[in-house]
Amino acid sequence: MRIVFLDADDVRIRFEAACKRLGEGDARRAFSMALNKEGRKSFTAMRRALSQQSSIPRGAVNAAMRFKGATPITLSTTTSGSGRHLPLSSFGAKQFSYGVRARIWGRAQTFRSAFIINRFGNGAFKRKGNARFPIEQLWGPAVPVEMLRDEAHAAWTDQHPRVLRESERLIGLLL
Repeated sequence: MRIVFLDADDVRIRFEAACKRLGEGDARRAFSMALNKEGRKSFTAMRRALSQQSSIPRGAVNAAMRFKGATPITLSTTTSGSGRHLPLSSFGAKQFSYGVRARIWGRAQTFRSAFIINRFGNGAFKRKGNARFPIEQLWGPAVPVEMLRDEAHAAWTDQHPRVLRESERLIGLLL
């Protein structure tokens, strides 16, 4: 899954003005440095928010997310997340007489008539009908889906004004 958000007009105008003042090579270097610095900050904030908002363990979030930095040639950073939905056993699922309870999205959720099978990695399952089989596994949130929701998405979009401020600061240092 790849999502690209652009606020290109303002950035492009400022980049062209900086190219005229500094020269294209130094302007590109300054912009790539600003993108990398602020991109890393938003990447960290996004991982923290993602772990907090969805209750996905921090290690699973770190393993599923990648950051690709900008170069003077590309002038773009990439934050990507991969992976599938996590089983309920990742969220501390416990079996009770009424079903299974797990802590997802910051609160305890109850899955009535569900049960845990130790043989299948402590996964939570539910019967599809009245018969003993077939059964289906219950899943929790996925990192790529949660990246586009609430605080995690807000942490990513907050970097745009900071990139402009940081690039202006670096250009001022180079002049």
